[in-house]
Amino acid sequence: MVISLIAFSQKDTIPKIKCFPIPVVKLITKDLLSGDSARALLKLTERQLDSTIRKTYMQDSIIGSYKQKIENYDTIVGYERNKFNTLQGYTNKLEIDLKTEKVKTKFLRWGTGGLLLCLGVVAYILK
Repeated sequence: MVISLIAFSQKDTIPKIKCFPIPVVKLITKDLLSGDSARALLKLTERQLDSTIRKTYMQDSIIGSYKQKIENYDTIVGYERNKFNTLQGYTNKLEIDLKTEKVKTKFLRWGTGGLLLCLGVVAYILK
């Protein structure tokens, strides 16, 4: 009887293992695998998002530099237009001055010719 009392009084040293049924284990395995793949997909998506954000920032900076170039070109074109308009004004003034000088020259020639003709007639008459 001593042996039987000792056997009943000792505690179990092997932990009790709780087992799940096979279908439940399969479902748990599927959930774990899908969770792992979801984490991997999330990391990949985050990397792609970071890459897209970096590309967007780069494109924005490129667009900004092109806008600055356009503003510079517009300024240069404005200066060239002002130069052209100034030179066109000088050209128009010179054309008007040239026309007036041509008219003056014609009148001077006619006046000189008429004066010489008058002097010639007077000299012929006085002889």
